[in-house]
Amino acid sequence: MDKIPPSISVVIPTIGKPELIDAIESVLNQTVAVHEIFVCVDAGDAPALPSDDRIHVIMVGPGAGGNAARQAGISAATGELIALLDDDDLWDRDRLEMQLDLVGQDHTREWIATCRVRATAPDSTEIWPRRPISADERLTPYILRKESPVGGIGFIQASTLLFPRELALSVPFDTSLKHHQDIDWLIRVDRETPGLKVFQTDAALTQYTIGGVSVSSAIRAQSSIDWAVKSVKDDPRSLGDFILVSGSLYAARAGSPLTVLKAYWQGITKGRPGWASQIFALANFFRAFRWILRHPTQG
Repeated sequence: MDKIPPSISVVIPTIGKPELIDAIESVLNQTVAVHEIFVCVDAGDAPALPSDDRIHVIMVGPGAGGNAARQAGISAATGELIALLDDDDLWDRDRLEMQLDLVGQDHTREWIATCRVRATAPDSTEIWPRRPISADERLTPYILRKESPVGGIGFIQASTLLFPRELALSVPFDTSLKHHQDIDWLIRVDRETPGLKVFQTDAALTQYTIGGVSVSSAIRAQSSIDWAVKSVKDDPRSLGDFILVSGSLYAARAGSPLTVLKAYWQGITKGRPGWASQIFALANFFRAFRWILRHPTQG
């Protein structure tokens, strides 16, 4: 007799992006049928959706934030497992099937399944993460430490996640956060679940859409640093790497070389960053100057 797969509730937070319909269709086309889909709308109006009895709309906005939308869907779900998908990403047809095969007979609530992604920008596509997580590696250093100056090393993104619903009820998403929402949840799960297992498929089973470069403010760089100082505890290397990487990246996108230097100073005084994150921050220092040259009226 074939084994009956666990019931899966899919949670899609959305602000009503036009790509939402394609995201939902990628769920409906899975080789493993899902139990239900919660479209959690962080906007004033409910979008038009495909006709399917499994689709349910939860209004949480406007302005509640992605984590409020995710947790609302998780609270309403009746499936054994939760799968997350952002409204501008897509799943391959066998994404859930391959993750379930990898998890196998693990019936505890202390696991997370993820996969590699095709990180897609307007002019390029890369496979992330470049290096899979090791069997004995903790989740926090894997995500936050910078082992190479290039990107996408320890990358785990929300649209790849599958986990027991009980895990997210025990360690809920922080609904107050506006940035680093999925990273914050992952490191808190890692900290509060010593026996956590991480299953990661080698195949890239999700298309992750990289947003275009925007004029991020220097304030956002500092907000990112403040979150890290508060949330990344007892791991100076991970803290220092994250401050240099995230703070310098936001500052470079804002065209602020001075803010890059401020991020660098905070990284080396509040943590112990490695060589790769320092090179990455230096590159962002010059990237910020290039931004100014390309946008002389906004610099």
